[in-house]
Amino acid sequence: MNLLFVVILFLSTAQTPVAEWEDFEKAVRDQVITKEEAHRQFPNIYKGLKEICKNHPFNSDTKWLFPVKGYGKKDVGRGGFRPDIYYGSSTIKGYDFYDGNRHGGHPAYDIFIHDKNQDTLDDRTAKPVSVIAPVDVLILSAETAWEKYSEIRGGCYIWALDPLHDQLIYFAHLNEVLVKPGSYIKAGSEIGTVGRSGKNGFPRRSPTHLHLMVLKVDGTSLIPFDYIHYLDKE
Repeated sequence: MNLLFVVILFLSTAQTPVAEWEDFEKAVRDQVITKEEAHRQFPNIYKGLKEICKNHPFNSDTKWLFPVKGYGKKDVGRGGFRPDIYYGSSTIKGYDFYDGNRHGGHPAYDIFIHDKNQDTLDDRTAKPVSVIAPVDVLILSAETAWEKYSEIRGGCYIWALDPLHDQLIYFAHLNEVLVKPGSYIKAGSEIGTVGRSGKNGFPRRSPTHLHLMVLKVDGTSLIPFDYIHYLDKE
C-alpha cells in the first residue's frame, strides 16, 4: 500500500481530542470501562483538549457571570453543594466522576426558575430561560435527546472546559442544547435552556432548575469546586 495513502487514511480516521472526550465521557457515564482504565486515559485526553484551546482567545478575566439569564444568587437552592453525602437513589457515598451515572454526592448547585406549572417556561415572560456560559469555554460533549424515564440522571446536558482555570463545567436538566462539541463559546453566550430532563429533573416533585457542577482538574482527579462565591451577578 502506498505510504502517502496510509498517512492520509490515518489522518482521516484519527479522532480529534474533543471526539475522544465524547467517547470517554459516555464510556465513563455508562460504565463500559473500568475506573482504573478511565484514570489511565484521562491525562492524554485532557492534554489534547488543552492544546485545542490554544487556538482560541480565552479571556483571562476571572469574573463569573450568573449562568441563568434573568436570575441571580437568590435563586440558588440552599445547601446544594454537598459532595460527600449519599444522594438520590445512589448507593455510593460521595461524588467521584469516575463512578459515572451511579455517582453519589451532590457536588453542585441547583438554580431554580419561576415555573409553577412545570412547562419549562418562565412564568413571568412565558418564554424559555436561557443558560449562558459563565466564562469563556470550549464545549466538550452534550446529550441532546433524553428519553422520558431514561436512567440518565442529568437528562440533556453539556460538558464544557474552562482551560484557564483547569475546570470542567457540567450543565444538566436542560430542555434544549444550543451548542455543539468543539465550539468555542464566549462568556455570556447562550448554550441552552433550562428544562426538566433527567431522572432527577423530570419528576413532579422536582422544581424546574439548572444543575450546575464545576470540577477542578488535578492530575487524574476531578475535584468538586464550590464556585458559587465567584458568581458576579447578585
